Amino acid sequence: MLVATGAAQAEPGRLSVLEENDGIITHKDRYYTQGLQTSYLSPALGARSGWNGLFDAVGVVLPMYRAGSGAERRYEWVPVGQAQFTPERLNLTPPDPSDRPYAAWLYTGLHLLQENDGRSLNNLEALLGVVGPDAFGRQVQNGYHVLVGFRRAQGWSYQLPNRAAAQFSYDYKRRLALDLGSHYGIDAIPEAGVSLGNVYRYVDGGLLLRFGNAMDVDYGPEHMRPSLSGTAFSDYRRLGGSWFHWYVYAGAQERRVFYNLFIDTADEVAPHGLTRPPAGSDLVAGASVFLGHGLRADFLADRRSREFDGQHGPDVFGGVNLTFDP
Repeated sequence: MLVATGAAQAEPGRLSVLEENDGIITHKDRYYTQGLQTSYLSPALGARSGWNGLFDAVGVVLPMYRAGSGAERRYEWVPVGQAQFTPERLNLTPPDPSDRPYAAWLYTGLHLLQENDGRSLNNLEALLGVVGPDAFGRQVQNGYHVLVGFRRAQGWSYQLPNRAAAQFSYDYKRRLALDLGSHYGIDAIPEAGVSLGNVYRYVDGGLLLRFGNAMDVDYGPEHMRPSLSGTAFSDYRRLGGSWFHWYVYAGAQERRVFYNLFIDTADEVAPHGLTRPPAGSDLVAGASVFLGHGLRADFLADRRSREFDGQHGPDVFGGVNLTFDP
């Protein structure tokens, strides 16, 4: 009986595939045009896990990562992620020098996730990779366009040059919940964070509002930076016995941006470069659906404010994230 109970309470690691694309909503290829990320979320780390040594080392500097009776630790490994950026007009060679340049970022990374007392979440992440032709933006975008019969983007020969890219970020989230009875609830999740590196440098603050019957499973669905939420943390053991759970969400994030590689280095491929507003924001809305404990689907719509002077309107894109047992 003890063995059976332990097996019922155990939770496997989970694989996720996240796709963000402007074509999902607007059918336009421009600005932040595509992002793809694969990841693996570990089970909750037991007391004997070798990963605890890394968490304990971080806890020497960051007290919120110290071990405690109410702490749950997980790590997320990102084997590969890629983000692509293009100007508005893909048929120009050379591209319009007043538009954002072609660029791609290919990376791998690790997130250290620690939940304390079931109410707050810490996310410390490191992403390492390359920006430039070695990130394979041309091959992925034009290969897909040929496959589906779209025109090729003509200006990838003018993309930002190769450079090593490193991004380090920390986010804190806290869940403020209200139980409505009948297994439904409302919660608010304020967050604050900072990102440093040679890709982005910014501080951010945001708020996510949710309604549904799967509120305590996570702290919102995962998205690619920069965006609201952005963590894979989840605990499916908190789902009830029903095979179907869900929540809907909406929120906003505001950022004070000190550096954006994809805008601030435009002078490397355009004579006069681009100027950038000091602040940026994202407005998001979507839904998350859980089919038993084996499959999850997240849906996103995002409106991102202008990232450079002269940009024709905000950046609007959608996203789909599928998570399943390996």
